[in-house]
Amino acid sequence: MKSESLVRPRPIRGLRTEEVVCLPCDLPSGLIQRTLEKRCSVRKDLRFCRIYFLPERAVILGALGAPAAVLALEPLVASGTRRIIFLGFSGSLSDRFSIGDLVSVGAAFSDEGTSKHYPPKKRLFLPAAELKGRLEEMLSRRGIEFKTGKIVSTDAPYRETRSWLKKSRSRGAELVDMETSAVFALAGFYGLQAASLQTVSDELGSERWRSDFWGKRLVDRVKTGFFPLIFNGQP
Repeated sequence: MKSESLVRPRPIRGLRTEEVVCLPCDLPSGLIQRTLEKRCSVRKDLRFCRIYFLPERAVILGALGAPAAVLALEPLVASGTRRIIFLGFSGSLSDRFSIGDLVSVGAAFSDEGTSKHYPPKKRLFLPAAELKGRLEEMLSRRGIEFKTGKIVSTDAPYRETRSWLKKSRSRGAELVDMETSAVFALAGFYGLQAASLQTVSDELGSERWRSDFWGKRLVDRVKTGFFPLIFNGQP
């Protein structure tokens, strides 16, 4: 039985969409924000992120980290959101994935502190098969290559030590981000659908950090992989 929270999120006035896209951050160039500013009908500024209203969905931009992502999503859930598409940037822990790869997440391990407040004893969370399949089908129709893999979400990216890397790999994690497990936990708690698509922005597989967050390959991946999911199939 779910215990009732003393603090409840307020529904967002004017929000009438069952689907939300959540992006924890933008590229350094601000490409995603600039494009949303041009195409959105209404924008709502929160203390730590922005919500853009598009004809068929709302888009959260800037809720970085598990607590912020869940804090941003709770009011949308209270407003009637039933599907969460999470589009993030992640680090590779495996030789299978390189910078610029697009990855559909098949499972998320929790190494963050937010998800335990939803299903308290779970540490492994799965996407909704129906929504995950829909995202993958859209990518396939457009001829966009993607891989599948498991991710671990952490609160402390600057504590990704060799021992942490070894432990994460032993659990089966191949990627790392800061939000996916908490987003899946929230969705499971409320009986919603959630799926996560990641673009690999850096690599830790060789136990040395390599990053290319400013590179052209990531810009191309955002345009070809993320934008069709944000803007209903349009580039």
